Amino acid sequence: MTITGERAAVQNQYAHESNIPDPGDLHWWLQLYNLEDYLFDTVSTRFQADGTLNAYDFFAIVIWKSNRNKTKIREGITDTGESVGELMREVHQARMPEAKVEVLLPVQGIGISIASAILTVCYPKEFTVLDWRAWETLKEWEVEELSPRYPGKSEEYVQYCQACKRLAAQVELSLRDLDRALLGWSWEKGVRALCEKL
Repeated sequence: MTITGERAAVQNQYAHESNIPDPGDLHWWLQLYNLEDYLFDTVSTRFQADGTLNAYDFFAIVIWKSNRNKTKIREGITDTGESVGELMREVHQARMPEAKVEVLLPVQGIGISIASAILTVCYPKEFTVLDWRAWETLKEWEVEELSPRYPGKSEEYVQYCQACKRLAAQVELSLRDLDRALLGWSWEKGVRALCEKL
């Protein structure tokens, strides 16, 4: 029996004997538990192949970065009259990094931070997530060539990405792993501060 046939047989067994979802669905939901892995293993690869994203994958990124903004962004996309697929095709077709950012910013609810998350998933070697904790860490470390303020414009965000790429190369990490390390350092700093008061 093939794997597909085995899965179908198990599905039929579950369908007749129980209200438990079939194992295939449970394995899918298990994959979604670690959303970051799904985004960088599946969604990123799909964008590279297709040059666009469907609404499901797009909103998976939005929820990963800022769950509270998902409804506002959905309304913003509706207001543009474009589909998610059309919007992301425009991102893919934009040649300059700043232009890719600028395609996303007119959508209500998408600011630089959420645009950075979308672009990071789509182009993990070129963009990184803009997060105030990571930003503060880099400022505290006095990393060279950061913009003088927290990035609020596409040019400043691209400058931030370039500074992160240089640091990542210096410390022999991927751009994505550097972002994880920055957040880890910020997290640890917060926990140590709590422990010192006990």
